[in-house]
Parts: sequence; C-alpha cells; structure tokens
Amino acid sequence: MGKSLITNPPYNMKWKHPALIQFMPKYMGWQTPPESNANYAFILSGIHQADRAVFLLPNGVLSTSEKSERKLREQLIAENLLLAVITLPANMFESTSIPTCLLVFDKHKDTRKIAMIDLTKHSVEEVRDQRGQFGGNAHTGRTYHKTVNVISPDVMVMCADLINSQQDKDDMCRWVLPEELTDCDLSPRRYFEIKAEIVHRSFADIANDYNRIMDQKNAIKIRMNKTAATRLGYDCMDVGRPDLTDSFGIVGQKATKEDNISFCADDGIRITISTKDGIHPLVLEFLNHWKQMIMYLNNEENRLLAEFRDALLPELMSGKIEIKEETNE
Repeated sequence: MGKSLITNPPYNMKWKHPALIQFMPKYMGWQTPPESNANYAFILSGIHQADRAVFLLPNGVLSTSEKSERKLREQLIAENLLLAVITLPANMFESTSIPTCLLVFDKHKDTRKIAMIDLTKHSVEEVRDQRGQFGGNAHTGRTYHKTVNVISPDVMVMCADLINSQQDKDDMCRWVLPEELTDCDLSPRRYFEIKAEIVHRSFADIANDYNRIMDQKNAIKIRMNKTAATRLGYDCMDVGRPDLTDSFGIVGQKATKEDNISFCADDGIRITISTKDGIHPLVLEFLNHWKQMIMYLNNEENRLLAEFRDALLPELMSGKIEIKEETNE
C-alpha cells in the first residue's frame, strides 16, 4: 500500500517560512501555513512523504478560524485525502491535559466520505507512577502518581474496524460527505444526530468547570499599551465577554467574571514587569504561550457555554425552571 507515517509533532509551534517556500514540492500548490503555527506545515510535510499518514495534534487544528489554516482544511478535503478524524479525551498525557485528536490521511481512499469518530466518552482511567526530574532531591527522589485517560485495546480495534468497514456507530462514529461539513469544521460531535431525550450534566458541574476555566484565564492579567497591542496582534484578545452571573444565577450557580487583559495609554506591557525600551524577548515568548493557552481556554469556554445552553433550554421550555421577573418597587 506504499509508505505509512505515524507522527506526534510539536504542538502550536512558531516557525519561519523558508525562502521560496511556494516552490518547495511539499508546499507547492497548497495554501502556505501561517508562521504563527506549524501544525499544518507538519501535515503537508507528512502527506508529501507517505501514502497514508496519521497525526496526533491538538483539537485546535479541527476548527481554527485562522484564514490560511481554514483554506488548508478546504484543500485537504477537496483533494479527498482526509480519511478519518478521531477526537480523544483530555488528560491522556502526564505533561499536559490538553485534548487531542488523530487525523488520518490516505491518498488511495475508495470513498469521498470522512469518518467522524468521537472517543472522548470511551476512555478508562489509569494511574501511572512518575519520578520527579527537577527541583532538587526533594523532587527527584519522589514518585508522583498521575491519573490519565487511556483508550483500551478493544476500543482501538473497534475504531479501526469502523474505518475499514466504513460503518456508522451510535454516539461513536459517523461517516459524512464533504458537502455536509459546516464551515469546514472537522469536530466530530457536530455531525452526530441529536437524540430526542437530552441528558446533561448537573448545572453545578457545568458551572464549576466554567469557573475553573475563568480562574485559569484570570490567573495572569496583562495590561498593555493599546497601540502596541494592535501592532503585536494582541488586541484581538479583548473579546469583551459579558458578565454571565445572571445567566448562571437562573439555575442557582455563580459565574466568575473574565478579567485577564486590559488596554491603556501607558507605555510598556505590564505583567509583573514593565519597560519603555521595547519588549524583552522572554516577555514575547511568554506572551505567545499565554495567547495559545487563552485560545485553548476560549474554545473550552465556548464548549461549556454551548453545553450550558443545551442543558438549560429544555428546562426552560418544560417549565421546570422559571426566570423570575424583576419588579420595580
């Protein structure tokens, strides 16, 4: 069947375009991946080398709105190279909790359809021992116990069988045609049928997860000059999200307000240090990682808000929950 490739490249890594990149065979004819993120550069390099390639990447590659990455998704689908998208649960790795996915490409597909597979609910927990590696004898001589999610061999075999047989499976796999894709979004859950009976997590669990995301976002607050923010491309982080206290209050829960960035007329960027003589390289490196984290947390926030909406609407429609009208006394 030709050469196969399985790879887990570095996530969301910045890179520089080589000279005359448009004439390099692996990039020729494709939209050029952005320098801000090399995920799709790794994909193009991999499918150039192999007939069949599997990439383990962060979920952001499935739905990022960055123009060149969206164009690349469109091209890969139009060329009928994408065979399957498999979303994996979070907390699968000792070093990061970020949720990931598998992208399976095949240059010799015998169908136009793409397998959308969701394994986020098909994992089991496993406790692994890990020796400390940094921080002196107090840490290097200590064994840490880390709980991670794993996919069992039985589920792996079932997943492979679904791809090979091109079959659907309720709440796990659905094959879709390119024209069924909405906004070129490759998130599998978007294409599963919605069951009539909606079962949702408790509002307290949803609120706790939402507030956990807010606490992580608010843990570091950045204050920077508005002009400098626009020049550096950070003005887009000022999303101006509303206070959702009243929305969560309908179900008796509290919501933490987002407060992680503000703009001012002062010089410099203020985190714990500030400067009027340009930006220290370490600060730029920190800001890049911080921005990637906020983008991931924004996606998690949107997912939780969508879950909250879908859980709340049936309760409101059925009358189980009522919105108290304000009275002016």
